[in-house]
Amino acid sequence: MEREQMVGAVTRIRTALSSAAVALAAAAPAPLLSAGYDRPLPVFVVLAVTAALATGVTSAAYRMLRGGGPAAIPAGLPVAALWLVALAAWAPGPVRGPVPAAVDAVLHSGARILTTAPQAPVTVDLLAFPVAAVWLAAAIATVLCRDGRVLPALLPGVLLLCGAAALNPQAAGPGYWSAALVAAGAAALLVAAPRPRPDTASAGFTVRVPDLAGTGAAPARSRPRPRTGAAVAAVACAVALPGAVAVVGASGVLTDWPVKAADPRRAAEAPAAPTQERNPLSYLSAWSADPGVPLMNVSGPKTELRWAALSEFTGPTWLPDSTYLPGGANLLPPAETPPSPVRTTVRVSVGKLPGGWVPVPGAPVRVDGLAVEQDEDSGTLLSSDGPVAGRTYSATGDVPEWSGARTAKAVTASGEEDQRYLRLPPGAPPKLTEIAARAAGDGTAHQRASRLAEYLRKSYTFKPGAPGGHGYAELAKLLVAPGRKGGGATSEQFASAFAVLARAAGLPSRVAVGFGPGIGDRDRVVRTGDAVAWGEIYFRDLGWVPYDPNPRARTPASAPTPSGTQTEEDGSQSDGPDAQDLGGRGSAGGGGRPGSGSHEEILLVLPALVLLAFLLGTPILGAIRFRRLRKGTAPDRIRRAWIELLVATRVAGLPVPASATPVEMAERLARELPRVDPERLRRVGGLMNAARYGGSVTPEDAAFTVAEVRSATVALRRSRPLPRRLLWWWDPRAPLWAAQPARLPR
Repeated sequence: MEREQMVGAVTRIRTALSSAAVALAAAAPAPLLSAGYDRPLPVFVVLAVTAALATGVTSAAYRMLRGGGPAAIPAGLPVAALWLVALAAWAPGPVRGPVPAAVDAVLHSGARILTTAPQAPVTVDLLAFPVAAVWLAAAIATVLCRDGRVLPALLPGVLLLCGAAALNPQAAGPGYWSAALVAAGAAALLVAAPRPRPDTASAGFTVRVPDLAGTGAAPARSRPRPRTGAAVAAVACAVALPGAVAVVGASGVLTDWPVKAADPRRAAEAPAAPTQERNPLSYLSAWSADPGVPLMNVSGPKTELRWAALSEFTGPTWLPDSTYLPGGANLLPPAETPPSPVRTTVRVSVGKLPGGWVPVPGAPVRVDGLAVEQDEDSGTLLSSDGPVAGRTYSATGDVPEWSGARTAKAVTASGEEDQRYLRLPPGAPPKLTEIAARAAGDGTAHQRASRLAEYLRKSYTFKPGAPGGHGYAELAKLLVAPGRKGGGATSEQFASAFAVLARAAGLPSRVAVGFGPGIGDRDRVVRTGDAVAWGEIYFRDLGWVPYDPNPRARTPASAPTPSGTQTEEDGSQSDGPDAQDLGGRGSAGGGGRPGSGSHEEILLVLPALVLLAFLLGTPILGAIRFRRLRKGTAPDRIRRAWIELLVATRVAGLPVPASATPVEMAERLARELPRVDPERLRRVGGLMNAARYGGSVTPEDAAFTVAEVRSATVALRRSRPLPRRLLWWWDPRAPLWAAQPARLPR
């Protein structure tokens, strides 16, 4: 009775441990999935609870159905639906009411995830798809584990982890923890799984009798426990592999790795900007005529605010990009880090500012108090709730510090994806190309861009209230040959002229619109006269560098020079490589593309990757070889098992003559391994002779041979000195010997 109670307790413990391991493996993608939200910790907790709840509900359904197998999976779906309704009450989405919100989330969650920027808000419509995926993974894994399929029970969690990695390709750190959780779950499953008893009848049953003679012979060693070894290996991988990769990643060596994972959100059709939004550049001419109208109150460090960037020129007008993705409070970092960024936070109370464009400092990283959509390429933000007038929010951004030494010898980007910044539509004025060539001259890209901005500043005057428009027609009336004195215009025309002339000169360009710091110190008012437009040139490894083309002769209420633009104190721009101070905190958004990294760093990484592949690959190859011993005909299985035994003797350093027969090999092993039954080794040698020369062997003989070879291999390893035992699984010669059995003793 006591033995039965003990067996029952052990069974219950194994079942509980298996359920915990299944829940752990199913929840393994949670760190990687939660990295895509602006509040990762609550999402991680929700997904972990989902995995545990699904495992418990499915286990209960499995018991109630008396081993009904797959039927236990749909049996738990009503509980999953209730869980989703509870989440809708906790984190409501765009639809009101828990039940309608849950239904809406089930129908639209997947599409909304693909059309929402990373760092998304925690709402039920963005949580439903990950929650459902984790629930199904845990339910399927539970059924597989209860059916005795231990390793296949890991497959649902692994597949979900692959999907999470594809959805959040840039979340490297959480991905290491997810991989570690999978390995830990695998180790727990392997330890908790019941070990099947060997078929002793088919493998040759042996009765051991007590040592009545008192000879003191040591008892035979127990059979190897491959599941325990696999569990230990899984735990080692869970600890060592993520740590090693994290150390390499933390060093920054892989930051500039040329191969980058693609974000699936870019393949999805993103919502376009609302058509009723007016081009922000078109406000500037009217504002210059009435510069004193308050637009917003700003509190915080004194810095410029970016309003919008316009990259598409159609001929009559400049247009902003329309690839806006809804996001949460945390925004997508720029694809290219701006140089020497200064993290700046301001609080903005919007007054009469029109439209839905959101003013922010530098490259925005976070916005609180306002739901926004973001264009990743330009960094421009658009309010998700309509016009920003009357709204108050806090915005944090990285404001770059520009250095002349960095731009003096920089080259412009010329990749295929950058061609749109060079495109000019048909209908350009005939004199445009000639003016661009003469004004830009020769030299580096920075020198040519500086001369273009200087030409516009010195050849024209600022004229408040000049007629609006910035297309080909307006530029044809404004532009004159270098050396001549032109007319007057506003920053609307000068910024457009700079960008168009830069494209005509072969420099990738765009127009940016923003606001000066405003009047006041820490608490200040930004007025219509503080609005300004400037041009930006795209440099490789630097990104968008601002240039101010606006003339210096201005009325007091007109827009100031954006302090990030590249100017000297006397108003002329620096075009030499010795320029050190190109202005204060820049207002350009989106830095340069990171370079491909130095060859020295790559040479440091490659040996580490090769070493990691060796440490993991060599034991895996050995495990694969032993697994193959279960399949094939009886003679083939016996021959392969004998090859593994010969490889083990080589790895152990046991000298065996090349001319030794299987029977002689068995005698040599019997002398080397006194704890192994010599009669069983002799039988293995005889079966090998029969398999080699066409004798009659049965599947039972093959099973016996495989089992004895495993026992002999373990005994050989344990009989060797400690250094050889530690390096046993990493001997690089073993795979080569197994691949060329002709060179082994016969």
